[in-house]
Amino acid sequence: MKNKKGLEFSFGWLFALVVGAAILFLAIYAAVKFISSEQTVQETEAAKQLETILTPIETGGEEAKAVAPIVFPAVTRVYNNCSTDGNFGEQSIRVSTLFGNKWQEQGLPITSYDKYIFSPDLMQAKELYVFSKPFEMPFKVANLLFIWSDKYCFVNPTPEIENEITDLNLKNINITDNPNLCPKGSNKVCNAGDYAICNITVDSGAHSVTKNGRTVYYEGSLIYGAIFSEPDVYECQVKRLMKRTSELALLYNAKSGLIAAESEGCSSNLQGDLGVLAMQVAGLTSTSELVAINFLAEGLSEKEGQMKNCKLWGN
Repeated sequence: MKNKKGLEFSFGWLFALVVGAAILFLAIYAAVKFISSEQTVQETEAAKQLETILTPIETGGEEAKAVAPIVFPAVTRVYNNCSTDGNFGEQSIRVSTLFGNKWQEQGLPITSYDKYIFSPDLMQAKELYVFSKPFEMPFKVANLLFIWSDKYCFVNPTPEIENEITDLNLKNINITDNPNLCPKGSNKVCNAGDYAICNITVDSGAHSVTKNGRTVYYEGSLIYGAIFSEPDVYECQVKRLMKRTSELALLYNAKSGLIAAESEGCSSNLQGDLGVLAMQVAGLTSTSELVAINFLAEGLSEKEGQMKNCKLWGN
């Protein structure tokens, strides 16, 4: 009899312990999931706020402009992702914050289809530095955003770049005539063939930038994108820009047809070149093709500049 009661007593306690442990596990699991979900929401909201801050910087204006540094409450990781999928590709950013000694889970991506952010694919800092500059090919295509957090040191840059850095008062960027005078830890940007100790070399003759063992090509304001971006991010953003350029060329081609019909053929001599430009940029596979594309764009710009009463995009 005692043995039977003892067995029943032990089984009851064992059942209670099992059920109690299961309830405790579920409670802990729910709490962890809730905290994780809240963290994801917070990181997603931070990325959204960053995107909101960037919007007025890259919209409007025909000249380069810089703003005060973007300051985060804590050390933050910003992930820059680029994809060429779809009509115009897409740009997305994610954020992760350092909380104590632990990095929070990345938030959901904040995606846009009309922003072009040139930066490392991962920036880790409390401050980000930003400036924007329009890109033309030959008409205005978009305002580009250049973002960095590390130190840069430009050694004997061209007068145009030196004046722009100085006029915009770009932060965390130094200019010197000797790489040995660059601040410690700087990314040294030098002219090709000048110094072996430089991290980034610019060949203004070939319109190329070599970084991390890879060479990419630029035209116009894209030189800054080639300097500040990871090569993969740069190539992707340029392909996105060319997709946009192609669509704009087709729109200007249609506009030219309307103007020509109403003005006895004015601007009709641009239509063939606009069609070629639209086709050529849409098929871009590498930035090495930018030289030929720019040559065509310059020809279009010259022709359009000669028209006084039926301009398509000029003043």
